[in-house]
Amino acid sequence: MLTAKRAASLLLVMLLIFSLVSCGGNPHGTTDKNQQNGKDENKYTGPMTLEEVPEPLKDPYEKYDPAIDVTTIHGGADGAFWFPEGDSIDNNIYTRTWSERLGINYSFLWTCPGSQYSEKMNIMLTSGEIPDVMSVDRTTFEKLYKAGMLEDLTVPLIEYASTYTRKYLTGDYKPLLDAVTKDGKYYGIPNGFTYHDMGDMIWLRKDWLDKLNLEIPETIEELEKIMEAFVTQDPDGNGQDDTYAIALNAASMQPYEWGLNNSFFHMFNSYPNIWYKNQKGNIEHGMFGEESRERTRQALAKAREYYNKGYIFKDFATMDFNMRNEDIFNGKSGIVFGDLWGAYWPLILHKDVDPNADWIPIPTAAGLDEPAKMGTNAASINNILVVRKGFEHPEALVKMSNLYHDLNNNPETMEFAEYNTWPSDSNQIFLAYPLLIYNPSFNYEGYQLITEAKKKGSAEGLCEAYKMFYDQAVDYEANGTPGGWPPYRSYFSEQSSLAIVDTYIREKRLVFNEYTAEPTDFMIENEPTVKKLYDQMLVNVIMGIQDISAYDEFIKQWDEIFGNTATKEVNDWFKANGSKSVQDNFK
Repeated sequence: MLTAKRAASLLLVMLLIFSLVSCGGNPHGTTDKNQQNGKDENKYTGPMTLEEVPEPLKDPYEKYDPAIDVTTIHGGADGAFWFPEGDSIDNNIYTRTWSERLGINYSFLWTCPGSQYSEKMNIMLTSGEIPDVMSVDRTTFEKLYKAGMLEDLTVPLIEYASTYTRKYLTGDYKPLLDAVTKDGKYYGIPNGFTYHDMGDMIWLRKDWLDKLNLEIPETIEELEKIMEAFVTQDPDGNGQDDTYAIALNAASMQPYEWGLNNSFFHMFNSYPNIWYKNQKGNIEHGMFGEESRERTRQALAKAREYYNKGYIFKDFATMDFNMRNEDIFNGKSGIVFGDLWGAYWPLILHKDVDPNADWIPIPTAAGLDEPAKMGTNAASINNILVVRKGFEHPEALVKMSNLYHDLNNNPETMEFAEYNTWPSDSNQIFLAYPLLIYNPSFNYEGYQLITEAKKKGSAEGLCEAYKMFYDQAVDYEANGTPGGWPPYRSYFSEQSSLAIVDTYIREKRLVFNEYTAEPTDFMIENEPTVKKLYDQMLVNVIMGIQDISAYDEFIKQWDEIFGNTATKEVNDWFKANGSKSVQDNFK
């Protein structure tokens, strides 16, 4: 005979693994705890959105007396942080501070190395036993919500979210909160990034440009002149014909990688990994939709041309990411279609091989008659903080998030060198904390403040983190210290990556993803099939094994296997949600 607990666990397993929900009513309806405790007089009855209540109604850091116990879980980032002697995952600067300032004693149901986290999480979900609070990915969030396992955090957020916490859940950052909003209620605290902290761009070998007296390109024609020079004019000066232009790898591509990097496709107004609003007002796939498929065709035809001219390494199809990087570090290529963080990874490693190597980012070159635009998400979810349904103190998670923000993210209150990254040894001690939450625009805001400090010639007034970036960049500019190169090229120089993001924002060169829901079951099942067909076609077309008509044949397969049904699903979802365009909010 099944016990009640065993039966409940089996039911949860079915709900979580198969995501099947069958119910005759709302599985998320609960009896208010104040009613259970006979405290109706304290029940909140005001507006039910954060935007309607711009300030906290209660003390965001109110300490529990007596202290409360809270359970959670932790998966460590292998090798990225370590504890000083006497400290441990159970007793460290975070556990002590949370106890002292909030009256919250948190402990772990389990901990594990990051490499084992997914396996441990799946075992836990199968068991049906979850902690009071935890951090989950978006897929797990959706499963737990459908299973009725998550506490409604609407009132706790409205009452306790600090002004700083509220800032990053409203206004431009509301798309993050929308991801955890169900029927007008908040079921989690989202952690992610906005378009301010994302960017695709092109990185060029500046020392090669200087040696060959080449100007920074703005159009694809100007960029092609640089490609030709990098191949034919011996930019490394060794007297050998051993360089090519574009660093590219096609082996072991991930599901989100389309072989040429986003910024390459952006030159032709083709937008990987998004669904955007076309000229007819419909939502279409950014690469293979009704309007975009011809632009993608142009991009592939151009890549084939570059391969024939020797701009792309002849064996790129067999190169993985590490092999591509090895060629970069060995001075074989001088153009990387990359992103915002190229200076921090992987290009900083080039300095170890050649301290004189220098790279600069540039905006995506215009391939058509107008400046190229970047396809992006208004907000991208990294993880979601949730509370177990029935936990007596759901507001505890809000208080914990408020305090973490203040110590790590809020420029006015942060204690960065103590709670985030230790300057002495770069110990990222913040990773010891199990419920991470960031300022979604931390780096873009830092760029703006560092730019103002640069104009004044002083870091006075900068918060601890931004001052560290400023000082490192100044040190690189004055002394060439290699460790200062990433912040110099990311935050400080006129040709910095965040300056390029700023250009995209100011000039409204952004095309936003309109589909912000989770992939449907149909998409999850069928997209890998068409992606595999695409990967094969890409290599064959670029290398000349097949002509460009192979792309046209792929489009027919994409329509039949995936596109027609997925496009209908996306547009049905868009209409069901009021046809509210993300793009229209940024005009």
